[in-house]
Amino acid sequence: MSKLIIANFKMNGTKSSIEEWFNTFSREANTSNEVIVAIPSPFLINFADNGIRVAAQNVSPYVSGAYTSQVSAEMLKDCGIEYSIIGHSESREFLKETDEDIFNKYNQLIKYSIKPVICIGEPLKIREDNLLQSFISSQLKYFEDLENELIIAYEPIWAIGSGLIPTVEDINEVSELIRGICKNVRILYGGSVNKENASNLLNNSNIDGVLVGGASLNPKEFANIAQSC
Repeated sequence: MSKLIIANFKMNGTKSSIEEWFNTFSREANTSNEVIVAIPSPFLINFADNGIRVAAQNVSPYVSGAYTSQVSAEMLKDCGIEYSIIGHSESREFLKETDEDIFNKYNQLIKYSIKPVICIGEPLKIREDNLLQSFISSQLKYFEDLENELIIAYEPIWAIGSGLIPTVEDINEVSELIRGICKNVRILYGGSVNKENASNLLNNSNIDGVLVGGASLNPKEFANIAQSC
């Protein structure tokens, strides 16, 4: 089964640099894996129909109304978007998103047949205090026993951008926990994924793909990651 390889550009790029990225990636990549690229919202409509699936990085939990700066699921659908990241640790921290907010975002996306990529993950203090299971279980409480296929991206906060990678045992522990809570799930790993470690991560049978941050900004490196399995 092919793996799911998602690039998250975060708040990086311009229209011209993203166009150059897609051109370079298309030349470099030769993969049977499913590739998705999450780009900043101003450029979604420009690249939604370029042969590579494009994802949003977030969505509003509301249908419409007086929510200045927010982007609704209906707007994403109108742009031709098929996927959206929700619950990223940076959004949880800087935008103060709660687990309930993230579930409301999920419901908005499902209403418009957009596939949510639900991010979860713990800070280092939680792991050190042996609170990992209760923390992850709490993040997933709204998604327990849903029949829809879920895409869950496990991104331990302490690994994002740090160069640190959990051990295989650490990743498998969380994967088993997720599968014990969610009925039908594809599990991605995110957090300091790069061309050096991607192959080992993707060859883990408990992992169905990766969510790539900083390393995805280099199209040649991301092409290498996309071809790692």
